[in-house]
Amino acid sequence: MPKADASENGVRLLIPNEGSRRKRGVITEEELGKGLFRLNAIWFAMLASVAVYLFVGHQIAATLQTSMDEHTFAMVKWVLYTIAFVTLIITRYIKKVILSGKGRQMQTTQVFQHPALQKYATAMIVAWALSESIGIYGLLLFMLGKNTTDLYLLILVSAIAMFTHRPRSDEIITLSQKSLEVSNIGGVSS
Repeated sequence: MPKADASENGVRLLIPNEGSRRKRGVITEEELGKGLFRLNAIWFAMLASVAVYLFVGHQIAATLQTSMDEHTFAMVKWVLYTIAFVTLIITRYIKKVILSGKGRQMQTTQVFQHPALQKYATAMIVAWALSESIGIYGLLLFMLGKNTTDLYLLILVSAIAMFTHRPRSDEIITLSQKSLEVSNIGGVSS
């Protein structure tokens, strides 16, 4: 029987008894700490890349020449803003689908991380990539139309989306507990 322990942020964390390394058990504090460190490093790098897009935009601003007529640029701008808006909406849905396990299941031969942490990392990296793409749309619009408002607005939206999808320990713990409940309901003892 696992023993209960309180984590720093008040979330109850169940820790398996000594020596009982479970494939589908509740995540341990050590696994959670290592997983969060890796996820935070990836998140920070992807967030920093959004800042790089802003820096690149400022560096190339003086040499940019617009070669597109206003009507074509207006159409491209409308399309990219629409794609950015749709990306914002579907990011949350895709993340939920991956975390729920309703998507395609992949079987691995060796498990190096807790299964809940693997699923969480996949969902978060997809969410971050989609959020980061909004900043790329801003840079693209800036390069096509030399409008700093497009650059700043879409970079800001991208950074806010990345911030809302930052790694959270409570989400990982909840996912781990849900996967344990599902395996216990399915008749698999842990």
